[in-house]
Amino acid sequence: MEQKNIEVRELASQYNINLKNTGIPEDSITLDYLKNYINENFFPHVLEKKPINGIRKMISDHLVSGLKEAALISLYEDINCDNLIKAKEENNSIPYNVFMMKIIASAINEFSYMNSSIKNNEIITYKEINIGLAVDSNIGLIVPVIRNVNLKSINDLANEYGELIKRAKKGIIKEIDISGGTFTVSNLGSTGISYFMSIPNWPQTSILSTGKIEQRPLVINGKIEIHNMMTASVTVDHRAIDGAPAARFLSGLKEKFENFNGIE
Repeated sequence: MEQKNIEVRELASQYNINLKNTGIPEDSITLDYLKNYINENFFPHVLEKKPINGIRKMISDHLVSGLKEAALISLYEDINCDNLIKAKEENNSIPYNVFMMKIIASAINEFSYMNSSIKNNEIITYKEINIGLAVDSNIGLIVPVIRNVNLKSINDLANEYGELIKRAKKGIIKEIDISGGTFTVSNLGSTGISYFMSIPNWPQTSILSTGKIEQRPLVINGKIEIHNMMTASVTVDHRAIDGAPAARFLSGLKEKFENFNGIE
Protein backbone atom coordinates (compact mmCIF):
# COMPACT_ATOMS: atom_id res chain seq x y z
CA MET A 1 0.00 0.00 0.00
CA GLU A 2 2.83 2.35 0.92
CA GLN A 3 4.54 1.53 -2.40
CA LYS A 4 1.38 2.50 -4.31
CA ASN A 5 1.20 5.79 -2.41
CA ILE A 6 4.81 6.49 -3.33
CA GLU A 7 4.07 5.81 -7.04
CA VAL A 8 1.02 8.09 -6.90
CA ARG A 9 3.01 10.93 -5.30
CA GLU A 10 5.91 10.51 -7.73
CA LEU A 11 3.60 10.59 -10.77
CA ALA A 12 1.71 13.58 -9.37
CA SER A 13 4.98 15.45 -8.92
CA GLN A 14 5.85 14.97 -12.59
CA TYR A 15 2.72 16.96 -13.53
CA ASN A 16 2.79 19.42 -10.60
CA ILE A 17 -0.51 18.02 -9.32
CA ASN A 18 -1.75 18.90 -5.85
CA LEU A 19 -3.38 15.65 -4.75
CA LYS A 20 -5.84 17.61 -2.61
CA ASN A 21 -7.34 19.17 -5.76
CA THR A 22 -8.13 16.12 -7.93
CA GLY A 23 -11.82 15.84 -7.07
CA ILE A 24 -11.67 12.96 -4.55
CA PRO A 25 -10.09 12.53 -1.12
CA GLU A 26 -6.32 12.18 -1.26
CA ASP A 27 -6.30 8.80 0.49
CA SER A 28 -8.73 7.43 -2.16
CA ILE A 29 -6.52 8.25 -5.15
CA THR A 30 -5.24 5.17 -6.96
CA LEU A 31 -2.57 5.05 -9.64
CA ASP A 32 -5.20 4.28 -12.29
CA TYR A 33 -7.36 7.20 -11.17
CA LEU A 34 -4.39 9.54 -11.33
CA LYS A 35 -3.44 8.33 -14.82
CA ASN A 36 -7.01 9.00 -16.03
CA TYR A 37 -6.91 12.42 -14.34
CA ILE A 38 -3.66 13.23 -16.16
CA ASN A 39 -5.05 12.06 -19.53
CA GLU A 40 -8.10 14.22 -19.04
CA ASN A 41 -6.28 17.37 -17.95
CA PHE A 42 -2.87 17.31 -19.61
CA PHE A 43 -3.31 15.59 -22.96
CA PRO A 44 -5.23 16.69 -26.08
CA HIS A 45 -8.79 15.47 -26.42
CA VAL A 46 -9.66 13.45 -29.51
CA LEU A 47 -11.95 15.34 -31.87
CA GLU A 48 -12.27 12.63 -34.52
CA LYS A 49 -10.80 9.28 -35.55
CA LYS A 50 -10.72 8.06 -39.13
CA PRO A 51 -9.52 4.66 -40.33
CA ILE A 52 -6.86 4.59 -43.03
CA ASN A 53 -8.55 2.54 -45.73
CA GLY A 54 -9.75 2.62 -49.34
CA ILE A 55 -8.06 5.21 -51.55
CA ARG A 56 -6.37 6.85 -48.53
CA LYS A 57 -4.76 3.48 -47.69
CA MET A 58 -3.61 3.05 -51.30
CA ILE A 59 -2.12 6.57 -51.34
CA SER A 60 -0.33 6.10 -48.03
CA ASP A 61 1.07 2.74 -49.13
CA HIS A 62 2.44 4.31 -52.33
CA LEU A 63 4.04 7.24 -50.50
CA VAL A 64 5.58 5.07 -47.79
CA SER A 65 6.87 2.66 -50.42
CA GLY A 66 8.35 5.60 -52.30
CA LEU A 67 10.22 6.77 -49.21
CA LYS A 68 11.38 3.29 -48.25
CA GLU A 69 12.48 2.19 -51.70
CA ALA A 70 13.69 5.34 -53.44
CA ALA A 71 16.85 7.40 -53.03
CA LEU A 72 15.35 10.84 -53.55
CA ILE A 73 16.99 14.03 -54.79
CA SER A 74 15.20 17.35 -55.47
CA LEU A 75 16.20 20.24 -57.72
CA TYR A 76 14.61 23.70 -57.91
CA GLU A 77 14.36 26.28 -60.70
CA ASP A 78 12.68 29.67 -61.13
CA ILE A 79 10.69 29.93 -64.37
CA ASN A 80 9.50 33.03 -66.21
CA CYS A 81 5.80 32.49 -66.92
CA ASP A 82 5.07 35.67 -68.90
CA ASN A 83 4.19 33.65 -72.01
CA LEU A 84 2.03 31.26 -70.00
CA ILE A 85 0.11 34.21 -68.56
CA LYS A 86 -0.32 35.62 -72.07
CA ALA A 87 -1.64 32.29 -73.39
CA LYS A 88 -4.10 32.09 -70.49
CA GLU A 89 -5.34 35.64 -71.14
CA GLU A 90 -5.89 34.84 -74.80
CA ASN A 91 -7.69 31.56 -73.97
CA ASN A 92 -9.28 32.19 -70.60
CA SER A 93 -11.45 29.04 -70.72
CA ILE A 94 -8.34 26.83 -70.73
CA PRO A 95 -7.11 26.00 -67.19
CA TYR A 96 -3.49 26.71 -66.33
CA ASN A 97 -2.94 23.02 -65.61
CA VAL A 98 -3.81 22.13 -69.20
CA PHE A 99 -1.25 24.52 -70.66
CA MET A 100 1.28 23.25 -68.15
CA MET A 101 0.62 19.59 -68.96
CA LYS A 102 1.21 20.29 -72.63
CA ILE A 103 4.51 22.04 -71.90
CA ILE A 104 5.60 19.31 -69.49
CA ALA A 105 4.75 16.55 -71.97
CA SER A 106 6.85 18.32 -74.59
CA ALA A 107 9.83 18.32 -72.21
CA ILE A 108 9.30 14.68 -71.28
CA ASN A 109 9.23 13.82 -74.97
CA GLU A 110 12.79 15.15 -75.23
CA PHE A 111 14.01 13.72 -71.92
CA SER A 112 12.33 10.33 -72.05
CA TYR A 113 14.26 8.93 -69.06
CA MET A 114 11.97 11.02 -66.85
CA ASN A 115 9.02 8.93 -68.09
CA SER A 116 9.95 5.83 -66.15
CA SER A 117 9.41 3.49 -63.23
CA ILE A 118 11.47 0.99 -61.26
CA LYS A 119 10.04 -2.51 -60.97
CA ASN A 120 11.83 -5.72 -60.00
CA ASN A 121 15.26 -4.04 -60.15
CA GLU A 122 14.61 -2.81 -63.68
CA ILE A 123 14.32 0.76 -64.94
CA ILE A 124 11.35 0.80 -67.30
CA THR A 125 10.96 3.73 -69.71
CA TYR A 126 7.53 4.18 -71.28
CA LYS A 127 6.46 5.11 -74.77
CA GLU A 128 3.21 6.81 -73.77
CA ILE A 129 3.29 10.05 -71.78
CA ASN A 130 0.49 9.65 -69.25
CA ILE A 131 0.51 12.51 -66.76
CA GLY A 132 -1.08 12.19 -63.34
CA LEU A 133 -2.25 15.35 -61.59
CA ALA A 134 -2.35 15.36 -57.80
CA VAL A 135 -5.83 16.59 -56.82
CA ASP A 136 -7.32 17.43 -53.43
CA SER A 137 -10.76 15.79 -53.30
CA ASN A 138 -13.40 15.09 -50.68
CA ILE A 139 -11.84 11.65 -50.22
CA GLY A 140 -8.29 12.97 -49.91
CA LEU A 141 -5.40 13.20 -52.31
CA ILE A 142 -5.90 11.33 -55.58
CA VAL A 143 -3.93 11.35 -58.82
CA PRO A 144 -6.18 11.12 -61.90
CA VAL A 145 -4.28 10.31 -65.08
CA ILE A 146 -4.59 11.86 -68.54
CA ARG A 147 -3.16 9.57 -71.21
CA ASN A 148 -1.08 10.47 -74.27
CA VAL A 149 -0.86 14.13 -73.32
CA ASN A 150 1.75 14.84 -75.99
CA LEU A 151 -0.56 13.60 -78.77
CA LYS A 152 -3.65 15.63 -77.85
CA SER A 153 -4.57 19.20 -78.70
CA ILE A 154 -4.93 21.70 -75.89
CA ASN A 155 -8.68 21.94 -76.50
CA ASP A 156 -9.08 18.16 -76.30
CA LEU A 157 -6.97 18.10 -73.15
CA ALA A 158 -9.09 20.86 -71.62
CA ASN A 159 -12.30 18.89 -72.19
CA GLU A 160 -10.84 15.66 -70.78
CA TYR A 161 -9.21 17.47 -67.88
CA GLY A 162 -12.44 19.27 -66.95
CA GLU A 163 -14.48 16.06 -66.81
CA LEU A 164 -11.83 14.09 -64.96
CA ILE A 165 -11.14 16.73 -62.32
CA LYS A 166 -14.86 17.30 -61.77
CA ARG A 167 -15.36 13.61 -61.01
CA ALA A 168 -12.17 13.41 -58.97
CA LYS A 169 -13.18 16.27 -56.67
CA LYS A 170 -16.55 14.62 -56.10
CA GLY A 171 -14.86 11.31 -55.36
CA ILE A 172 -16.62 9.69 -58.33
CA ILE A 173 -13.51 7.99 -59.63
CA LYS A 174 -12.79 4.60 -61.20
CA GLU A 175 -9.62 2.56 -61.08
CA ILE A 176 -8.96 3.30 -64.75
CA ASP A 177 -8.89 7.02 -63.91
CA ILE A 178 -5.93 6.64 -61.53
CA SER A 179 -4.02 3.88 -63.30
CA GLY A 180 -1.34 3.87 -65.97
CA GLY A 181 0.45 7.09 -65.06
CA THR A 182 4.08 7.53 -66.13
CA PHE A 183 4.82 10.97 -64.63
CA THR A 184 3.12 13.03 -61.91
CA VAL A 185 2.60 16.77 -61.41
CA SER A 186 1.60 18.43 -58.14
CA ASN A 187 0.53 22.07 -58.51
CA LEU A 188 -0.19 23.96 -55.28
CA GLY A 189 -0.15 27.39 -56.90
CA SER A 190 -3.83 27.97 -56.18
CA THR A 191 -3.17 27.60 -52.44
CA GLY A 192 -0.62 30.41 -52.43
CA ILE A 193 2.40 28.15 -51.83
CA SER A 194 5.59 29.43 -53.49
CA TYR A 195 7.66 26.26 -53.62
CA PHE A 196 7.78 22.72 -52.21
CA MET A 197 8.95 19.23 -53.04
CA SER A 198 6.86 16.08 -53.43
CA ILE A 199 7.40 12.35 -53.10
CA PRO A 200 7.28 10.45 -56.42
CA ASN A 201 4.17 8.38 -56.99
CA TRP A 202 5.87 5.01 -56.51
CA PRO A 203 7.02 3.12 -58.58
CA GLN A 204 7.41 6.19 -60.85
CA THR A 205 10.87 7.74 -60.74
CA SER A 206 9.89 11.42 -61.04
CA ILE A 207 7.46 14.06 -59.86
CA LEU A 208 7.24 17.77 -60.69
CA SER A 209 6.01 20.26 -58.10
CA THR A 210 4.94 23.80 -59.01
CA GLY A 211 4.05 26.75 -56.81
CA LYS A 212 2.16 29.97 -57.42
CA ILE A 213 2.95 32.43 -60.20
CA GLU A 214 3.90 35.78 -58.69
CA GLN A 215 5.59 38.97 -59.79
CA ARG A 216 9.26 39.10 -58.82
CA PRO A 217 12.20 41.34 -59.76
CA LEU A 218 14.74 39.93 -62.23
CA VAL A 219 18.07 41.40 -63.23
CA ILE A 220 18.38 41.25 -67.03
CA ASN A 221 21.33 42.89 -68.77
CA GLY A 222 22.07 44.87 -65.64
CA LYS A 223 18.50 46.20 -65.31
CA ILE A 224 15.83 45.26 -62.81
CA GLU A 225 12.61 44.08 -64.45
CA ILE A 226 9.38 42.67 -62.99
CA HIS A 227 8.23 39.32 -64.40
CA ASN A 228 5.67 36.62 -63.62
CA MET A 229 7.73 33.90 -61.95
CA MET A 230 7.05 30.38 -60.72
CA THR A 231 9.34 28.06 -58.76
CA ALA A 232 9.30 24.43 -59.87
CA SER A 233 11.00 21.46 -58.27
CA VAL A 234 11.63 18.03 -59.67
CA THR A 235 12.20 15.09 -57.34
CA VAL A 236 13.69 11.93 -58.82
CA ASP A 237 14.71 8.49 -57.69
CA HIS A 238 18.50 8.58 -57.79
CA ARG A 239 18.58 4.85 -58.49
CA ALA A 240 17.25 5.60 -61.97
CA ILE A 241 18.04 9.26 -62.64
CA ASP A 242 21.18 11.09 -61.58
CA GLY A 243 21.30 14.76 -60.63
CA ALA A 244 22.75 16.00 -63.92
CA PRO A 245 20.08 14.38 -66.17
CA ALA A 246 17.36 15.65 -63.81
CA ALA A 247 18.90 19.14 -64.04
CA ARG A 248 18.94 18.95 -67.85
CA PHE A 249 15.23 18.08 -67.81
CA LEU A 250 14.41 20.96 -65.49
CA SER A 251 16.46 23.39 -67.57
CA GLY A 252 14.75 22.15 -70.73
CA LEU A 253 11.35 22.51 -69.07
CA LYS A 254 12.22 26.07 -68.07
CA GLU A 255 13.11 26.88 -71.68
CA LYS A 256 9.83 25.46 -72.95
CA PHE A 257 7.80 27.46 -70.45
CA GLU A 258 9.63 30.65 -71.31
CA ASN A 259 9.26 30.12 -75.08
CA PHE A 260 5.67 28.87 -74.96
CA ASN A 261 3.54 30.33 -77.74
CA GLY A 262 0.10 29.14 -76.60
CA ILE A 263 -2.31 27.10 -78.66
CA GLU A 264 -0.52 25.83 -81.74
